[in-house]
Order: sequence, then structure tokens, then C-alpha cells
Amino acid sequence: VEMLKVGDLLPEYHFTNQLGKAVSLSDFKGQALAIDFIFTTCPFPTMCPRLSHNFSDAQKNLKGMPNAPTNWQLLTISFDPETDTVPVLKNYAEQHNYDPQHWSFLTGDLMEITTIASQFGQTFWRENGSISHNVRLVIIDANGQVQKIIPENKWTSDELVEEILKAGQAN
Repeated sequence: VEMLKVGDLLPEYHFTNQLGKAVSLSDFKGQALAIDFIFTTCPFPTMCPRLSHNFSDAQKNLKGMPNAPTNWQLLTISFDPETDTVPVLKNYAEQHNYDPQHWSFLTGDLMEITTIASQFGQTFWRENGSISHNVRLVIIDANGQVQKIIPENKWTSDELVEEILKAGQAN
């Protein structure tokens, strides 16, 4: 799998969202995207739960901004499609106060998930009955180009909002 870098176009991928609807990445054309990868049963508060909390805060901040742009979408992709079924993702989304207009929780074919994750350097593997993984936050601008890949979980919701605002202004 070829690694994507800043400036590359986001390839097309197909998923199913938390509402059971088929979703293609091209559905979000013209929108700034923030993409993270999680699994809902992650036991470590500084990993997947932190990412979801930061997405929730960023969503709240963006929606609360006066004159805020509306061309943004948060995409949370599960790398445990066996466990993270549509109902599980919907429940998880609701626990994080998601707005389905701006935040999608995606599942799908493990090969497709593995391929998009690998393109950003996101890895995951089964180990001792659980899943181990690294972290990637990906920002895609409104032109569909990779704007930034953050290889850690130390980013804040404010930094995410700033990146999304920049990404939404691309043309």
C-alpha cells in the first residue's frame, strides 16, 4: 500500500455508517474532513476514548462558533468491524453526543479499513485477546487533498478546530 503524504488526493473508499447507510468518501467532496481510527472497546483512556472525546469537543466548538463554516465532517473509522457493528457504533456515537450531520462512525470490510489506515501509517493488530494500535489523525482539505497527518494522540480539540477551519477554506 502506498503511503499518502501532504498534498496527495484522498482515494475513494466505501463504508457503512452508524445508521446502516452506505457511505463513500466522495460523498464528502467539498468538505474538510478529520479522520481518526478507533475501536469502541479500547480499554485505555488516553487512546481511543481521548480521540472520541476530542472529536466531540471539536464538534461542539465548531457548531457553537458564530458564522462558522458548515463544510466539515468528522469521520471515525473502526478497525474492529467484527465487534463494532452498526448498532454498536450508533450507541457509541450517541454516548459522544454526535451530530449525524457532521460526524460519521464508519465500519466496513476489514481489508478496505486496513488499506486506508495503512495509507496514513495507522497500524493495528490483535494481541493477547485485544487490539493494539498506534494513532493517526488525518486532515483532508475541501479539495480532497491531505492537509496534515498527526501521528500521535496529544492534539487538542482546539488544534483540531483550527485545522478544520484551514481545511475548509481550500479551493
